[in-house]
Amino acid sequence: MKALAAMDEIDQALADAAERFGRERYAPADRHRLSAQQARFDASRWRDMAGLGWLAVATAEEDDGLGLRIGGVAVLARVAGACGINEPLVSTGCIAADVIRLHAGAAQRARWIPELLAGRLRIACAFADGAWPVRVDGAGLVGGRDVVLDADLADLLLVEVLDGGRRQWFAVRPEAAGVKLKPYPLMDGRAAATLEFEGCEAEPLPVEGGTHSALLAALAASADAVGAMETAFALTLEHVKTRQQFGVPLGSHQVVVHRTVDMYIRLQESRAVLAQAVRALQGDPQGRAGEVHAAKAFIGPQARLLAQEAVQLHGGIGITEECGASHCLRRAVVDEQLYGSPREHLRRFVDSPVGR
Repeated sequence: MKALAAMDEIDQALADAAERFGRERYAPADRHRLSAQQARFDASRWRDMAGLGWLAVATAEEDDGLGLRIGGVAVLARVAGACGINEPLVSTGCIAADVIRLHAGAAQRARWIPELLAGRLRIACAFADGAWPVRVDGAGLVGGRDVVLDADLADLLLVEVLDGGRRQWFAVRPEAAGVKLKPYPLMDGRAAATLEFEGCEAEPLPVEGGTHSALLAALAASADAVGAMETAFALTLEHVKTRQQFGVPLGSHQVVVHRTVDMYIRLQESRAVLAQAVRALQGDPQGRAGEVHAAKAFIGPQARLLAQEAVQLHGGIGITEECGASHCLRRAVVDEQLYGSPREHLRRFVDSPVGR
Protein backbone atom coordinates (compact mmCIF):
# COMPACT_ATOMS: atom_id res chain seq x y z
CA MET A 1 0.00 0.00 0.00
CA LYS A 2 1.52 3.29 -1.05
CA ALA A 3 2.20 5.72 1.80
CA LEU A 4 0.29 8.97 2.02
CA ALA A 5 2.41 12.09 1.70
CA ALA A 6 0.99 13.30 5.02
CA MET A 7 2.18 10.24 6.98
CA ASP A 8 5.06 10.39 9.44
CA GLU A 9 7.29 7.53 10.64
CA ILE A 10 4.84 6.45 13.33
CA ASP A 11 1.96 6.34 10.86
CA GLN A 12 4.10 4.35 8.41
CA ALA A 13 4.98 1.83 11.14
CA LEU A 14 1.29 1.59 11.98
CA ALA A 15 0.50 1.05 8.29
CA ASP A 16 3.08 -1.73 7.97
CA ALA A 17 1.73 -3.55 11.03
CA ALA A 18 -1.90 -3.11 9.95
CA GLU A 19 -1.23 -4.35 6.42
CA ARG A 20 0.56 -7.42 7.76
CA PHE A 21 -2.33 -8.10 10.15
CA GLY A 22 -4.82 -7.69 7.29
CA ARG A 23 -2.98 -10.13 5.04
CA GLU A 24 -2.69 -12.75 7.77
CA ARG A 25 -6.10 -12.44 9.43
CA TYR A 26 -8.34 -11.37 6.53
CA ALA A 27 -7.15 -13.60 3.70
CA PRO A 28 -9.75 -13.64 0.88
CA ALA A 29 -9.80 -17.45 0.83
CA ASP A 30 -10.88 -17.51 4.49
CA ARG A 31 -13.83 -15.20 3.86
CA HIS A 32 -15.79 -17.84 1.95
CA ARG A 33 -15.65 -20.26 4.88
CA LEU A 34 -17.26 -17.80 7.30
CA SER A 35 -20.92 -17.32 8.05
CA ALA A 36 -22.37 -13.83 7.72
CA GLN A 37 -22.24 -13.49 11.50
CA GLN A 38 -18.59 -14.58 11.69
CA ALA A 39 -17.63 -12.21 8.88
CA ARG A 40 -19.43 -9.39 10.66
CA PHE A 41 -17.49 -9.62 13.93
CA ASP A 42 -14.75 -11.86 15.25
CA ALA A 43 -14.03 -11.50 18.96
CA SER A 44 -10.49 -12.86 18.67
CA ARG A 45 -9.49 -10.41 15.95
CA TRP A 46 -11.12 -7.56 17.88
CA ARG A 47 -9.08 -8.39 21.00
CA ASP A 48 -5.93 -8.44 18.90
CA MET A 49 -6.71 -5.02 17.41
CA ALA A 50 -7.12 -3.63 20.92
CA GLY A 51 -3.89 -5.31 22.01
CA LEU A 52 -2.02 -3.72 19.10
CA GLY A 53 -3.12 -0.28 20.30
CA TRP A 54 -5.25 0.57 17.28
CA LEU A 55 -8.14 1.78 19.43
CA ALA A 56 -5.86 4.47 20.91
CA VAL A 57 -5.16 6.58 17.78
CA ALA A 58 -7.73 9.26 18.65
CA THR A 59 -7.48 9.19 22.45
CA ALA A 60 -5.58 11.86 24.35
CA GLU A 61 -2.19 10.97 25.81
CA GLU A 62 -3.36 11.88 29.33
CA ASP A 63 -6.00 9.17 28.93
CA ASP A 64 -3.34 6.58 27.93
CA GLY A 65 -3.92 7.04 24.21
CA LEU A 66 -1.55 7.97 21.39
CA GLY A 67 -2.97 11.47 21.09
CA LEU A 68 -5.09 12.40 18.10
CA ARG A 69 -3.27 11.01 15.06
CA ILE A 70 -5.16 12.01 11.92
CA GLY A 71 -2.66 10.10 9.79
CA GLY A 72 -3.17 7.02 11.95
CA VAL A 73 -6.94 7.23 11.52
CA ALA A 74 -6.49 7.41 7.74
CA VAL A 75 -4.08 4.47 7.81
CA LEU A 76 -6.41 2.19 9.76
CA ALA A 77 -9.41 3.16 7.66
CA ARG A 78 -7.49 2.45 4.43
CA VAL A 79 -6.44 -0.98 5.67
CA ALA A 80 -10.02 -1.68 6.77
CA GLY A 81 -11.27 -0.87 3.28
CA ALA A 82 -8.47 -2.78 1.56
CA CYS A 83 -8.88 -5.96 3.62
CA GLY A 84 -12.63 -5.87 4.23
CA ILE A 85 -12.43 -5.42 8.00
CA ASN A 86 -16.00 -5.32 9.29
CA GLU A 87 -15.28 -4.94 13.00
CA PRO A 88 -16.06 -1.42 14.35
CA LEU A 89 -12.41 -0.36 14.35
CA VAL A 90 -12.98 3.16 13.04
CA SER A 91 -16.39 3.70 14.67
CA THR A 92 -15.15 2.90 18.16
CA GLY A 93 -11.41 3.52 18.11
CA CYS A 94 -11.43 6.70 16.03
CA ILE A 95 -14.78 8.47 15.80
CA ALA A 96 -16.24 7.62 19.22
CA ALA A 97 -12.85 8.18 20.87
CA ASP A 98 -12.68 11.62 19.26
CA VAL A 99 -16.18 12.52 20.51
CA ILE A 100 -15.21 11.46 24.03
CA ARG A 101 -11.89 13.34 23.83
CA LEU A 102 -13.59 16.58 22.83
CA HIS A 103 -16.93 16.48 24.65
CA ALA A 104 -16.88 14.13 27.66
CA GLY A 105 -16.22 15.16 31.24
CA ALA A 106 -13.37 13.79 33.33
CA ALA A 107 -15.55 11.26 35.13
CA GLN A 108 -17.01 10.03 31.83
CA ARG A 109 -13.57 9.64 30.28
CA ALA A 110 -12.39 7.71 33.33
CA ARG A 111 -15.38 5.41 32.99
CA TRP A 112 -15.34 4.84 29.23
CA ILE A 113 -11.79 5.21 27.91
CA PRO A 114 -10.13 2.26 29.73
CA GLU A 115 -12.94 -0.04 28.61
CA LEU A 116 -12.74 1.29 25.03
CA LEU A 117 -8.96 0.86 24.80
CA ALA A 118 -9.22 -2.70 26.12
CA GLY A 119 -11.85 -3.59 23.52
CA ARG A 120 -14.53 -4.21 26.14
CA LEU A 121 -16.69 -1.24 25.15
CA ARG A 122 -17.92 -0.80 21.59
CA ILE A 123 -19.44 2.59 20.79
CA ALA A 124 -21.44 3.84 17.81
CA CYS A 125 -21.99 7.53 17.02
CA ALA A 126 -25.19 9.06 15.61
CA PHE A 127 -24.49 12.48 14.12
CA ALA A 128 -27.07 15.26 14.05
CA ASP A 129 -27.16 15.62 10.27
CA GLY A 130 -30.17 13.84 8.82
CA ALA A 131 -33.82 14.15 7.98
CA TRP A 132 -35.00 12.62 11.26
CA PRO A 133 -34.10 15.02 14.09
CA VAL A 134 -33.50 14.14 17.72
CA ARG A 135 -34.46 16.60 20.43
CA VAL A 136 -34.40 16.78 24.20
CA ASP A 137 -37.84 16.40 25.72
CA GLY A 138 -37.73 16.76 29.48
CA ALA A 139 -35.02 14.42 30.75
CA GLY A 140 -35.04 12.16 27.70
CA LEU A 141 -34.45 12.05 23.95
CA VAL A 142 -37.17 11.94 21.31
CA GLY A 143 -36.67 11.27 17.60
CA GLY A 144 -34.41 8.94 15.68
CA ARG A 145 -31.62 8.21 13.24
CA ASP A 146 -31.93 6.17 10.06
CA VAL A 147 -28.39 4.88 9.45
CA VAL A 148 -26.02 4.46 12.41
CA LEU A 149 -23.02 2.40 11.39
CA ASP A 150 -22.04 -0.40 13.81
CA ALA A 151 -24.94 0.35 16.17
CA ASP A 152 -25.84 -3.35 15.93
CA LEU A 153 -22.67 -4.15 17.93
CA ALA A 154 -22.65 -1.16 20.26
CA ASP A 155 -22.58 -1.32 24.05
CA LEU A 156 -23.02 2.47 24.14
CA LEU A 157 -24.55 5.00 21.76
CA LEU A 158 -23.33 8.58 21.47
CA VAL A 159 -26.08 10.76 19.98
CA GLU A 160 -25.57 14.30 18.74
CA VAL A 161 -28.48 16.71 19.15
CA LEU A 162 -28.69 19.93 17.16
CA ASP A 163 -30.89 22.59 18.73
CA GLY A 164 -30.70 25.70 16.60
CA GLY A 165 -26.99 26.45 16.42
CA ARG A 166 -26.25 24.51 19.59
CA ARG A 167 -24.70 21.04 19.36
CA GLN A 168 -24.57 18.64 22.28
CA TRP A 169 -23.78 14.94 22.65
CA PHE A 170 -25.66 12.46 24.83
CA ALA A 171 -24.77 8.92 25.90
CA VAL A 172 -27.52 6.33 25.65
CA ARG A 173 -27.51 2.64 26.51
CA PRO A 174 -29.01 0.54 23.67
CA GLU A 175 -30.97 -1.54 26.17
CA ALA A 176 -32.47 1.50 27.95
CA ALA A 177 -36.23 1.90 28.15
CA GLY A 178 -37.52 4.03 25.29
CA VAL A 179 -34.83 2.93 22.82
CA LYS A 180 -35.81 0.97 19.72
CA LEU A 181 -32.85 -0.38 17.77
CA LYS A 182 -33.50 -2.13 14.46
CA PRO A 183 -30.27 -3.60 13.04
CA TYR A 184 -29.84 -4.51 9.39
CA PRO A 185 -26.94 -5.70 7.22
CA LEU A 186 -25.19 -3.48 4.72
CA MET A 187 -24.29 -4.85 1.31
CA ASP A 188 -20.55 -5.12 2.08
CA GLY A 189 -20.77 -7.27 5.22
CA ARG A 190 -20.90 -4.44 7.73
CA ALA A 191 -24.13 -3.51 9.46
CA ALA A 192 -26.01 -0.51 10.80
CA ALA A 193 -29.20 0.17 12.72
CA THR A 194 -32.15 2.50 12.77
CA LEU A 195 -32.56 4.16 16.16
CA GLU A 196 -35.80 5.47 17.59
CA PHE A 197 -35.92 7.31 20.91
CA GLU A 198 -39.16 7.64 22.84
CA GLY A 199 -38.20 9.69 25.89
CA CYS A 200 -35.24 7.47 26.74
CA GLU A 201 -32.86 8.39 29.53
CA ALA A 202 -29.70 10.08 28.23
CA GLU A 203 -26.51 11.25 29.91
CA PRO A 204 -25.28 14.61 28.55
CA LEU A 205 -21.65 15.17 27.65
CA PRO A 206 -20.80 18.57 29.14
CA VAL A 207 -18.71 20.14 26.36
CA GLU A 208 -20.89 21.50 23.57
CA GLY A 209 -20.23 22.57 19.99
CA GLY A 210 -17.77 21.57 17.30
CA THR A 211 -17.90 19.51 14.12
CA HIS A 212 -14.44 17.93 14.29
CA SER A 213 -15.72 14.39 14.85
CA ALA A 214 -18.05 14.62 11.85
CA LEU A 215 -15.10 15.73 9.70
CA LEU A 216 -13.02 12.85 11.05
CA ALA A 217 -15.80 10.41 10.15
CA ALA A 218 -15.99 11.77 6.59
CA LEU A 219 -12.21 11.52 6.27
CA ALA A 220 -12.25 7.93 7.53
CA ALA A 221 -14.95 6.92 5.04
CA SER A 222 -12.88 8.46 2.24
CA ALA A 223 -9.76 6.59 3.38
CA ASP A 224 -11.74 3.34 3.58
CA ALA A 225 -12.85 3.88 -0.02
CA VAL A 226 -9.25 4.47 -1.13
CA GLY A 227 -8.30 1.15 0.47
CA ALA A 228 -11.03 -0.60 -1.49
CA MET A 229 -9.75 1.10 -4.65
CA GLU A 230 -6.21 -0.15 -4.03
CA THR A 231 -7.36 -3.74 -3.65
CA ALA A 232 -9.64 -3.58 -6.68
CA PHE A 233 -6.86 -2.14 -8.83
CA ALA A 234 -4.29 -4.73 -7.65
CA LEU A 235 -6.71 -7.60 -8.33
CA THR A 236 -7.49 -6.23 -11.78
CA LEU A 237 -3.83 -5.86 -12.75
CA GLU A 238 -3.16 -9.45 -11.71
CA HIS A 239 -6.20 -10.66 -13.64
CA VAL A 240 -5.40 -8.92 -16.93
CA LYS A 241 -1.78 -10.10 -16.76
CA THR A 242 -2.65 -13.77 -16.25
CA ARG A 243 -6.03 -14.22 -17.93
CA GLN A 244 -5.62 -15.63 -21.44
CA GLN A 245 -7.96 -14.57 -24.24
CA PHE A 246 -7.47 -15.83 -27.79
CA GLY A 247 -4.08 -17.19 -26.79
CA VAL A 248 -2.68 -13.94 -25.39
CA PRO A 249 -2.92 -12.19 -21.99
CA LEU A 250 -6.02 -10.04 -21.60
CA GLY A 251 -3.78 -7.10 -20.72
CA SER A 252 -2.11 -7.17 -24.15
CA HIS A 253 -5.21 -5.66 -25.75
CA GLN A 254 -4.91 -1.91 -26.14
CA VAL A 255 -8.43 -1.16 -24.96
CA VAL A 256 -7.75 -3.04 -21.72
CA VAL A 257 -4.53 -1.07 -21.23
CA HIS A 258 -6.44 2.18 -21.65
CA ARG A 259 -9.05 1.13 -19.11
CA THR A 260 -6.50 0.08 -16.51
CA VAL A 261 -4.64 3.37 -17.01
CA ASP A 262 -7.90 5.21 -16.32
CA MET A 263 -8.26 3.17 -13.12
CA TYR A 264 -4.71 4.08 -12.10
CA ILE A 265 -5.41 7.78 -12.65
CA ARG A 266 -8.56 7.61 -10.51
CA LEU A 267 -6.58 5.91 -7.75
CA GLN A 268 -3.68 8.36 -7.83
CA GLU A 269 -5.99 11.38 -7.82
CA SER A 270 -7.93 9.96 -4.89
CA ARG A 271 -4.74 9.31 -2.94
CA ALA A 272 -3.64 12.90 -3.50
CA VAL A 273 -7.00 14.35 -2.44
CA LEU A 274 -7.01 12.15 0.68
CA ALA A 275 -3.47 13.24 1.59
CA GLN A 276 -4.51 16.89 1.25
CA ALA A 277 -7.52 16.31 3.52
CA VAL A 278 -5.30 14.61 6.13
CA ARG A 279 -2.91 17.58 6.10
CA ALA A 280 -5.81 20.00 6.41
CA LEU A 281 -7.36 18.23 9.39
CA GLN A 282 -3.94 17.97 11.06
CA GLY A 283 -3.35 21.70 10.68
CA ASP A 284 -6.50 23.82 10.88
CA PRO A 285 -9.60 21.61 11.29
CA GLN A 286 -12.18 24.38 11.12
CA GLY A 287 -10.55 26.72 8.63
CA ARG A 288 -9.66 23.89 6.24
CA ALA A 289 -12.80 21.78 6.65
CA GLY A 290 -13.50 22.34 2.97
CA GLU A 291 -10.61 20.03 2.10
CA VAL A 292 -12.33 17.15 3.93
CA HIS A 293 -15.64 17.91 2.24
CA ALA A 294 -13.83 17.93 -1.11
CA ALA A 295 -12.29 14.53 -0.38
CA LYS A 296 -15.62 12.98 0.56
CA ALA A 297 -17.32 14.48 -2.51
CA PHE A 298 -14.57 13.36 -4.89
CA ILE A 299 -13.34 9.99 -3.63
CA GLY A 300 -16.70 8.25 -3.20
CA PRO A 301 -17.75 8.40 -6.87
CA GLN A 302 -14.17 7.67 -8.04
CA ALA A 303 -13.99 4.56 -5.86
CA ARG A 304 -17.32 3.30 -7.14
CA LEU A 305 -16.37 3.88 -10.78
CA LEU A 306 -12.98 2.19 -10.36
CA ALA A 307 -14.54 -0.81 -8.65
CA GLN A 308 -17.21 -1.06 -11.35
CA GLU A 309 -14.45 -1.11 -13.96
CA ALA A 310 -12.65 -3.82 -11.99
CA VAL A 311 -15.78 -5.98 -12.04
CA GLN A 312 -16.20 -5.35 -15.78
CA LEU A 313 -12.63 -6.37 -16.58
CA HIS A 314 -13.00 -9.58 -14.56
CA GLY A 315 -15.90 -10.59 -16.78
CA GLY A 316 -18.75 -12.75 -15.51
CA ILE A 317 -16.80 -13.93 -12.46
CA GLY A 318 -16.51 -10.31 -11.34
CA ILE A 319 -19.95 -10.29 -9.75
CA THR A 320 -19.52 -13.55 -7.83
CA GLU A 321 -18.93 -13.96 -4.12
CA GLU A 322 -15.59 -15.63 -4.83
CA CYS A 323 -14.20 -12.60 -6.71
CA GLY A 324 -12.56 -9.94 -4.55
CA ALA A 325 -13.51 -7.20 -7.01
CA SER A 326 -17.19 -7.67 -6.17
CA HIS A 327 -16.46 -7.09 -2.48
CA CYS A 328 -14.50 -3.94 -3.31
CA LEU A 329 -17.45 -2.61 -5.29
CA ARG A 330 -19.86 -3.23 -2.42
CA ARG A 331 -17.49 -1.53 0.01
CA ALA A 332 -17.12 1.49 -2.26
CA VAL A 333 -20.88 1.84 -2.71
CA VAL A 334 -21.43 1.85 1.07
CA ASP A 335 -18.54 4.24 1.74
CA GLU A 336 -19.91 6.68 -0.82
CA GLN A 337 -23.07 7.21 1.23
CA LEU A 338 -21.72 6.98 4.79
CA TYR A 339 -21.48 10.21 6.80
CA GLY A 340 -23.00 12.31 4.05
CA SER A 341 -23.41 11.78 0.31
CA PRO A 342 -21.03 13.30 -2.27
CA ARG A 343 -23.72 15.85 -3.15
CA GLU A 344 -24.03 16.97 0.47
CA HIS A 345 -20.28 17.31 0.89
CA LEU A 346 -19.91 19.12 -2.42
CA ARG A 347 -22.45 21.66 -1.20
CA ARG A 348 -20.51 22.10 2.05
CA PHE A 349 -17.25 22.46 0.11
CA VAL A 350 -18.74 25.20 -2.06
CA ASP A 351 -19.95 27.04 1.06
CA SER A 352 -16.56 26.73 2.81
CA PRO A 353 -13.76 29.31 2.64
CA VAL A 354 -11.69 26.80 0.65
CA GLY A 355 -14.37 26.45 -2.01
CA ARG A 356 -15.00 30.14 -2.53
